[in-house]
Amino acid sequence: MSAAAQDGPVECCVAIPCRTDEPALGATLAAVWREWCATAAGIDPPPLDVLVCLNGPDPERGPAAADAERFAAAHHDQGAHVRVLPLPVAGKARAWNVLRRAATGPVTVFVDADVEIGAGTIPRLVAALASAPQATVATPRTRCAPRPGFFESVMAAPYAVSFPNLSGQLYAARTAALPLAMPECLLEPERWLELVLGPARVVHVPDATVVVRLPATLRDFVRQRVRIEMGKVQLRCDFPGLLPRSARQPGARQALGALDPATLVRLGIYVALREACHVVAACRHRAVEEPSAWPQATSTKRWAGR
Repeated sequence: MSAAAQDGPVECCVAIPCRTDEPALGATLAAVWREWCATAAGIDPPPLDVLVCLNGPDPERGPAAADAERFAAAHHDQGAHVRVLPLPVAGKARAWNVLRRAATGPVTVFVDADVEIGAGTIPRLVAALASAPQATVATPRTRCAPRPGFFESVMAAPYAVSFPNLSGQLYAARTAALPLAMPECLLEPERWLELVLGPARVVHVPDATVVVRLPATLRDFVRQRVRIEMGKVQLRCDFPGLLPRSARQPGARQALGALDPATLVRLGIYVALREACHVVAACRHRAVEEPSAWPQATSTKRWAGR
């Protein structure tokens, strides 16, 4: 891929960690293809290399495997080269390690299989890396697509605040500067990566966006949030030396000053729910030794038209 700000095409690959039961991989591959085609307009780009790590039971079957096969067949003659990397045990950190070992070229774009990619996001991230030689990763802003209703309006409230964190759903990286592997026990692998790199090696690209689907039910929120909070507890307990490397977060006055009263109320409800999940996570984080055993929040994968 290349970006308009580049003098020529930039060789890179797209790496997608994907559970074998993922229903939305086809839409994500289509979005990656649209990004590549828009980037390639008017130039002679290198082929699009796509790595998909299908992790979980029976990785050669299921909806994700079928989506990858269909995409490869439809776009091979147009310059898309797809490599499916089967991994019979689920786990995002494990999948990341497989993808890291297989990645070729100077830049790798990591993207989750259940997100929407804002138009022009991937070329903007690649261009941002080229403009910041000290950076290892370039990250977009994460936004959300809430369904109508009060519950998801509460879930959407934190997205009104811009936090200086690495997106866990999409980022571009200088391949050679990444760690060779990450601990496979991690519940929040991108947070670990962010702390290992430190804020000076992360460049933020606010006009690049990745869009996530929110939990539609309280049960799914608790599933998702307890896992996230357990990941925080895990990092604090098992990797305490990394915490001083956190990026400075916005102060309360800066973060809340631009929010209207209704959003502040919703944000207050969200924080109360999050803190309750943190209490649960602090009590039981040692009880989950296998990250892949944690139940998924299935409603976050339900997109209209997918």
